[in-house]
Amino acid sequence: MLSDTERLHQMGYAQELHRGLSRFSNFAISFTIISILSGCLTLYSYGLQHGGPPVMIWGWVLVGGLVLFAGLSMAEICSAFPTAGGLYYWAAKLAPGKSGPIWSWFTGWFNLLGQVAVTAGITFGCGYSVGAFITLVGGNADWTDNHHVVVITGILLLSQGLINTFGVNVVALVNRVSVWWHLLGVAVIVVVLYVAPHSHSHQSAGFLFGSSGYHAFSGLSGFTTPIYVLLLGLLVAQYTFTGYDASAHVTEETHNAAIAGPKGIVTSIW
Repeated sequence: MLSDTERLHQMGYAQELHRGLSRFSNFAISFTIISILSGCLTLYSYGLQHGGPPVMIWGWVLVGGLVLFAGLSMAEICSAFPTAGGLYYWAAKLAPGKSGPIWSWFTGWFNLLGQVAVTAGITFGCGYSVGAFITLVGGNADWTDNHHVVVITGILLLSQGLINTFGVNVVALVNRVSVWWHLLGVAVIVVVLYVAPHSHSHQSAGFLFGSSGYHAFSGLSGFTTPIYVLLLGLLVAQYTFTGYDASAHVTEETHNAAIAGPKGIVTSIW
């Protein structure tokens, strides 16, 4: 079996980046970018307005299953081309004939624009949540207005950029902490939702998974066509399941990249 460096040389690349990421760190990057907490909490009210609990729950299963197929395909390609270029490099190699450069160009730009958009969206959602928390504990001042949220978002973006300037080892540490933070955070939310509501009973399983839950919230969307409401409701899960290609982009910084990268993609989705 070829070493990581030999595999790069076989593809015409020299080993330039420091391989400081373990298999777990590679997985942690994609898992952190998917971020169950930021995806679900940011669009929770949106999901309730567009189909309610049934669409959010079954939409998660549907979208997650379809995304898993995409992730499996990407993992297979990543095992053959474990390079930092990721998607645009794959497009160049797999495109038919002499069309590789143009498909690589399109793929690279769409990948970049997608990363910029999802980074801005997630950070803006985090900025609004931070503003709401400050408002909750800080007295009478409202930190959820546009001015304060934009300022908080800017500070968060600067901090993200600063962390990334310190190299892959610091980023790996942050992402490893993030994995356990997400798991603990989800566990705490589940326990609180189960234990806390003493003043009223929990909704029935039929409400959560069936048509009664849909009809209770579907009128809030402003649309009367069920299929349209359903498609909009699926955006909650689709917004969350993004960025899992990150494991491919850091393969040149990962030990045993041809195995760790593909497993990072699939495991983060699963």
